[in-house]
Amino acid sequence: MSSSEQEVRSLTSRVPVRRYGPPPLSPSAHPRWLESMLESTRRDWDAACWPPLFRDTAEGRRPPLVYWRRVLSQFFLIVESFPKYMALSLAKTTYGRAEGDASIRRWLLQNLAVEARHAEWFIDWVRALGLEPEALFHVRPLPELQALHAHLRDTCARGTLAEGIAASNWAIEGITGVWTRDVVEPFRAYAADGARIDASAMMWLKAHARYDDLHPVEALEILKLCTDPTGDEPARVLDATRKSLRLYTSAIRACCVD
Repeated sequence: MSSSEQEVRSLTSRVPVRRYGPPPLSPSAHPRWLESMLESTRRDWDAACWPPLFRDTAEGRRPPLVYWRRVLSQFFLIVESFPKYMALSLAKTTYGRAEGDASIRRWLLQNLAVEARHAEWFIDWVRALGLEPEALFHVRPLPELQALHAHLRDTCARGTLAEGIAASNWAIEGITGVWTRDVVEPFRAYAADGARIDASAMMWLKAHARYDDLHPVEALEILKLCTDPTGDEPARVLDATRKSLRLYTSAIRACCVD
């Protein structure tokens, strides 16, 4: 081998090989069916984001702490189960067999990694309000919480991938990102009612206020990729979304009944 050939081979060997990876879920223009869904669910979305407990807390009126204890105790079922809902959606993905499929798979796996500590952070929040984990683990869910859980579980298990993502990651994660952003700082005022307000107590609230503004946007991109707009799937996605929002609102209200 000549010296020039050796030099070429040496240079070629130094060129880094680009690793394969699916494209990210970047924001794009909404198709007409998705615009229609967002408009159709706007009232239900607003109601789920701002039940009286969340609105009053965000506006500094500090509702009785007993209502927050009830909500958190009851909603532990949903928080603890959320990675399970997503795992059911993950099971529907392959890798590259359909447009965007690998990107959706990666997003779900990354989102599951983020969810890994959320149940523990939620328990820290509950403990800061005076409830022990042992009591939390044995709460009997209200019928409204059981209905929400059953809807999310069954939709992610037996619905299409789009229906499951819409019901859980778009609807539930989406509204959580809205109300936590406005509640996180006013919630500190509950220190006057005996709540322990420190870094561990606030971690769940702060984490959701920080990142859940991006996850729903990415969830919408998943809906664009995996929803067949030519059939009845857009209508089923709409129904799954609306049912999640209405059941969530009903569950929050049930926790705040005297």
